[in-house]
Amino acid sequence: MELEETTSARAKRRARLAVGLLYIIMSMPIGGWAARVPEVRRQVGADDALWGLANTVPSIGNIVGLCTIVLLVGRVRNVVLALAGACLVLLTVPLMAASPSFGAVVLGLTTWALVAHIMDIPMGAMALEVQSRYGRPLMGSFDACFGLGTLAGGATGTAAAAFGVPPWVQFTVSSGLLGACLAAVARWLPEEATNSAKTARIPLRRRFNRRMLPIAMMAFLTGYVTESSILWSAIYVTDTMRGGPVLGGATYTAAATAGTLAMLFVDRATARLGAVRIVRLSTLFAAAGFGLCLIIANPVAAIIGFIVLSVGMACVNPNVYTFAGNQEDLTASEGVSVVEIGQMPGATVAAPALIGVLSGAVGLRAALGSIVIASILLAALVGRIRYVDRSPEQPPGEVVGSPQ
Repeated sequence: MELEETTSARAKRRARLAVGLLYIIMSMPIGGWAARVPEVRRQVGADDALWGLANTVPSIGNIVGLCTIVLLVGRVRNVVLALAGACLVLLTVPLMAASPSFGAVVLGLTTWALVAHIMDIPMGAMALEVQSRYGRPLMGSFDACFGLGTLAGGATGTAAAAFGVPPWVQFTVSSGLLGACLAAVARWLPEEATNSAKTARIPLRRRFNRRMLPIAMMAFLTGYVTESSILWSAIYVTDTMRGGPVLGGATYTAAATAGTLAMLFVDRATARLGAVRIVRLSTLFAAAGFGLCLIIANPVAAIIGFIVLSVGMACVNPNVYTFAGNQEDLTASEGVSVVEIGQMPGATVAAPALIGVLSGAVGLRAALGSIVIASILLAALVGRIRYVDRSPEQPPGEVVGSPQ
């Protein structure tokens, strides 16, 4: 019996390590790419207009990739999809960085967006499977892996640029190392457990049922708040608050670092307070803190506001995935697919377009007030969530949440 328990504990730790590596593989190239963008842009001879096009066209890859993975969920094993997506990401980025052609870079960015979506839903479902095996909140630690991977990629890219290492060399080395690590742990990736209450694959339209619609709306708002902070924080501090480019550039880094550190404590806080309560409290904290800093209106207050927003939002995404992945009539993959579909328009359409339109009409400071409204709506919506608590402490199939 003791040997079996030891083997089971080792298997859980290995599965957690393997899935955490997938999150790093997804995020580290993002941070590295952000650090090397100026050099790649000069390499292909792109001006502002062309580079704007290069970052707009890949939205096609996002849409195609999301449609593809939604169709494949339930038909192809999660392990196969995640490994295929991870390998394609590691292959695509070095090839793109080595290209002297603008068209090839655009194609590479589009392909990167597509193959990243092929791994994100299976990756999220496997993270939920690991969480279920542990019987306690773990999604925050996986999001922390993503954040740490982004920061590590940015630091690596900055160091490589400082030493004059070409971008393609940097990405080839990092992809090779990450690929070797993936090969070593691939066999530890967990298969998705069968949901005993589920008899067949659920068509996409039926996944948006009464329980999933509030979760999809929360995913939309989470994508909107998070992406709005990324897109507009530096502009707000630099131009609207007249803080200058140095403070503007420091804003995103400070907020991203604070959010990543906060994620390290999300699982413990969720276990103590419960998923619904911690989401409600943290989103109200984000709304109040960010709103107050908008009212104060100076560069230092603005930076503090985005840090508070990042910390307050740190617990939302992990728990939205937990809500979606613990539904009686859906597998974790099907639940995660609803979250991904809900997040995309909030992040890729509403965040740039809505705040841009509002900014033109009433100014960026007032437009950012929509982030406060979205945070309050998140606090309200979480009261409508119902999900199955699969932890050992709960009776099998115990439904928690506040449907009233």
